[in-house]
Amino acid sequence: MSYVVAVDSGGTFSDCVVVDDEGRLTRAKSPSTPPRFEEGVLGAVREAAGRLDLRLEELLADTRLFAHGTTVATNILITRTGARTVLLTTRGHEDAIIIGRTVQKVAGLSESEIIDVARLSKADPLVPRSSIRGIDERVDRKGRVVAPLKLERLGRLAGELRDEGVEAIAISFLWSFLNPDHERQLRDWLSSNGDGGPEWFVTASSDLAPVIREYERTATTVLNAYLTPGVRGYLVRMGERLRAAGHHGAVSVMHSAGGVSSLAEARERGVTLLSSGPAGGMLGARALARRLGLDPVIATDVGGTSFDVGTIIHGEPGYAEAPVFAKYPVAVPVIDVTSIGAGGGSIAWIESESGVLKVGPQSAGANPGPACYGAGGTEPTVTDANVILGSLDPDNFLGGRMRLDRQAAVGAIRTRVADPLSLAPEEAAVRIVEIANSQMADLVRRITIERGRDPAGFTVFAYGGAAGLHAGAYARKLGCRHVVVPRAAAVFSALGIGLSDVKRVAMASDPARAPFDLGRWRRRFDALEETLRRDLQREKLPTGDLVVRRFVELQFRGQVHAVRVPVENADLALDDGGEAVIERFTQLYEAKYGRGSAYRQAGVEAMTFVVEGVASLPLREPKPLPDAGPDPAGAATGNRSVHLPGERAATARVYSAERLRPGNELSGPALVEAEDTTVLVHPSQRLWVDGLLNLRIEVGG
Repeated sequence: MSYVVAVDSGGTFSDCVVVDDEGRLTRAKSPSTPPRFEEGVLGAVREAAGRLDLRLEELLADTRLFAHGTTVATNILITRTGARTVLLTTRGHEDAIIIGRTVQKVAGLSESEIIDVARLSKADPLVPRSSIRGIDERVDRKGRVVAPLKLERLGRLAGELRDEGVEAIAISFLWSFLNPDHERQLRDWLSSNGDGGPEWFVTASSDLAPVIREYERTATTVLNAYLTPGVRGYLVRMGERLRAAGHHGAVSVMHSAGGVSSLAEARERGVTLLSSGPAGGMLGARALARRLGLDPVIATDVGGTSFDVGTIIHGEPGYAEAPVFAKYPVAVPVIDVTSIGAGGGSIAWIESESGVLKVGPQSAGANPGPACYGAGGTEPTVTDANVILGSLDPDNFLGGRMRLDRQAAVGAIRTRVADPLSLAPEEAAVRIVEIANSQMADLVRRITIERGRDPAGFTVFAYGGAAGLHAGAYARKLGCRHVVVPRAAAVFSALGIGLSDVKRVAMASDPARAPFDLGRWRRRFDALEETLRRDLQREKLPTGDLVVRRFVELQFRGQVHAVRVPVENADLALDDGGEAVIERFTQLYEAKYGRGSAYRQAGVEAMTFVVEGVASLPLREPKPLPDAGPDPAGAATGNRSVHLPGERAATARVYSAERLRPGNELSGPALVEAEDTTVLVHPSQRLWVDGLLNLRIEVGG
């Protein structure tokens, strides 16, 4: 028997899924262990191995692929613990990244954050102005060398960087996406000048993101330099621990574009891991939506520290048009996932100025965690509130492996929330949960209604350890009628990582105006495809069924944002100046922005060419189980008193998720308890079990 092992290392728990040759799943969770996250990862794998009656070494020896998603890049960015970085750019443009664009103060903020004008500020500089150096060189907008780069004049620079203890160097020159020679010469020279001094990581924008728009390209390169040394250190330790424990198969890492890359590539591109875990959840949602025949879908992930939302429309997740992290734009592909600080560990607090109860975005994290964990936490959290309300069984958390302290939860909420607001602890807990539910619903509205879509027409997928407790409430607020809680909900992002494709995206900008030179297009696409295939050959991942797709990003002249348009071989064989592609662009543009919005008279510009290569992993899917009838009595375990928003204390029937069978039905109020998650079924809601053991909730009116 061989296995695929997938682990998603989150801020609170490390989640593990093991898939065998027959498609059977084994899942496990273990607390995360920051800053040595590899300890928590191996702890989760060891727990899964035990459930298979194997030792850790036996499981890893038979593992053909170890797939990993990690929040290490995000943690480095949030805590500002990245490498000491220097930016080398074209002389005279040293201040561009400090100045930013006019929207930098509001980049990535919600509407409520934007209107708080007094608190708006630019992004905290990752590279201080004193660490930005101008280099004598210049390439013009046609890629022609105006001022040559003279490396012999830079000997003093290398010495200064060593003396300053520089750990990472970002290189971003003007128009380098058209002519990368200067960047690559400097990159190679700096890499060879490390002899006798400290090692430093060097990244060039033309290698990472050879696309137009100087600010976005430079910001991406700086982020990669700042993050990668820390990411590399973690991945090196992770790889060494896996090898020492007996794993000699392939190791892949989930990247933000929605696929996996090799460990070696991930060590060079830390910026591509900023949405690693959420991207895995979106790919799992895509696979499940296709299996169940559901479209469109809102994918919602409620973890310990955050609430992540994305959409699956026409069977595919969307890509962010202008992805932003910590107010910095990134010019690499990122699956469109929007997040807020609303999860099980989100802290409830009272705003001193207004006396208003707030929840999040601060989180108790994995250490010390919620007060009920008994690990020294004193702040009241959403998890503490759910313990007080009876939604969580203190004696059956993680299948009884971890006992929760209800009295500590009551004490934290009474001291910090209930007494200051003159409320009983139960009433304060109800308000905390209701605020969290409302925040979750508001975020879904942002990514649906504000984009012209009605959330009521979507099916909600609810995954993450805490999703089952909240999905019935936020789905009802949105008018959604159907919720799917996947069988492996608590480790669903890890499952998505294990099921994900090998994926690589190559892109380069080459601006031009219509009518287009399609011969030039063909040469550009062929060069990108050659680069992509060459890179994939080094991955040591299965790429036998590689599918390559081509795109060009077009925009009307004078606009800022472009639309990605698929390009077929037949389009490139025509002698029409790209008219067939322009017509497809017009249709996509009007589908996105409204009928009649396209304005051909303005002229059409091609900006960036994209080649995407995808190869799927050969994993078997489990077959649906036979229907066992509607009666769930065999899964009933008792009753429990619960407090629900807008309701008096009620008696909820409790069921074991592991004992529910396909076809079983039950009505709320009810609780369905799995080892790693709990699902709350509200009054007037109905839950049924499908053939794949997913829990399906009919929300009702």
